[in-house]
Amino acid sequence: MTPSPTAAFLPASASPWLRLDIRLFRLLHAGRGPAALMGFARALARWSWLPLLALVAWVSLDHRLGPVLALLCLAWAGLVQLAGKRLARRWQAQRPFALGLCPNHLGHGGRAGFPSSHALVMGAVLGALLPHTASGAALAAMAALALGTGWARVHTGAHFPLDVIAGLAMGLAAGLGFGLLLA
Repeated sequence: MTPSPTAAFLPASASPWLRLDIRLFRLLHAGRGPAALMGFARALARWSWLPLLALVAWVSLDHRLGPVLALLCLAWAGLVQLAGKRLARRWQAQRPFALGLCPNHLGHGGRAGFPSSHALVMGAVLGALLPHTASGAALAAMAALALGTGWARVHTGAHFPLDVIAGLAMGLAAGLGFGLLLA
């Protein structure tokens, strides 16, 4: 019996979490694929903050706090991101490209990738604005953008799926708590 590709580079002491992440990464065919799909994933992974910013502006225009809501939401998301980066430094979880699972499609540095900062910020923004908008279209667009960005970050090898799932969940919880305080 030949060893699996995962076993080829993982030490026997690799955590079950990492083993699951690698299985999910491979199941999603992340880190490879047609050039057009990789180009789309790279663009989305790098530039999804622009449509998110437009959605934040759209929601805040119809709110009693107006632009103040947008500024508070973005400031909170920045604080959530800083907290996430501290957690990442503490946990030191390797990124897929750093483990040799795929090329470094985004030219990312080697710093730790758990939790995903992009997912934290997207989740925090979505959570913070959730109590402040009645627009199902705006919420659906933000959720689609957050999920799409998460997919793109995984597909380009910047993160494992669980990095993104954890980042979205933590960001959403932190954002929702903040959004409810503002309500």
